[in-house]
Amino acid sequence: MKRKFNFFIVTALVVFFAMAADAFIIYQLGNYETRFLEIYGTQQDGYVEVVLGQINRLGSQGTKEDITEIVGSLDATASKYWTVSKDGSLLFVKSVAETNRYQGFTDGAYYAGGSASEFMDSLGVGQVGHKVIELAGGRFVASGMVFEWQGGEYKICLLTYDRAILEDNILLECKNSIIIILSLVLVLLIVLSMAMSRKISRQGMEISKQEGRMVWQNQQIERLDGQLKRENAFSARKHVFQNSVLDEFLEVLDEKGAHPLHFAVFETESQQARDEFFERMQVMLDNHVLRFSMDGGQVLLIFVGYEEHASQRIIGALENWNVHGVANLYCEDNTEGYQAQFHTFWEAAAGQ
Repeated sequence: MKRKFNFFIVTALVVFFAMAADAFIIYQLGNYETRFLEIYGTQQDGYVEVVLGQINRLGSQGTKEDITEIVGSLDATASKYWTVSKDGSLLFVKSVAETNRYQGFTDGAYYAGGSASEFMDSLGVGQVGHKVIELAGGRFVASGMVFEWQGGEYKICLLTYDRAILEDNILLECKNSIIIILSLVLVLLIVLSMAMSRKISRQGMEISKQEGRMVWQNQQIERLDGQLKRENAFSARKHVFQNSVLDEFLEVLDEKGAHPLHFAVFETESQQARDEFFERMQVMLDNHVLRFSMDGGQVLLIFVGYEEHASQRIIGALENWNVHGVANLYCEDNTEGYQAQFHTFWEAAAGQ
């Protein structure tokens, strides 16, 4: 569950990053468009100054009808047109037909709205200015100025619809190419991140499985190691037990009903002879012969389940000039109890 959660979290983060990047790109493209329109507005200002120069050449003989005639003779479309007003009253809008529609309107009524009204209020005398404004539900690059002529103040403005500028074939092609390339990059980023996240998730699952197998294997190794240690700890073939645990072994043998038992006591001449005797026992004796180190350098062997002739033969084979048998007792069964039989035997052997 945790891996799936991480996978979806990573994917969600990448998608969120892609959406944020997309929003940032759109915002930057908007800034790019605005800046481009500002540059276009600067060029458009020069066109307004040229038209104003034609108006000034009318001299004192010209009339306001002459001004509207000059402006009306200029190319005008729905996306690019002129307006002229005098003392706040509209004299010309787009064309003669359109001007008749706005007869008696003020420029304040036509340029209603925040940015358009601010632009008209900001126009200065003899100084062309431009601004990107919102007008009639569209966005326009407006260039205009106030000029004085024959004692009156006139405002002349040139409006260009922003789509007419931004949807120019070359510009639009570049913009669309940028959007397509960036969109492909973002999609590729999302796909690659999802693929990598899925791959990492699968690798994590494989690692977890391997760790689980390693834990299981280590547990098995520890179990086998413990089993071997326990077996070695109680292996009669590899260990010589102290006489302090003899009674416990006899109790266990008594409880299990092991029979017959053959007790054999040996005495060694020296510590070295005793050590060599122990080494020989590892070769000659199996796990059915218990070995005990007794006091005074003596060694007790208990043959479990041996026929008497077999155990007697081994006892004789173990003796040499450094090691000799002291006494031995063959018990057919534990009717009288192995502990009682051994202690009786041990006391008799000690008296020899």
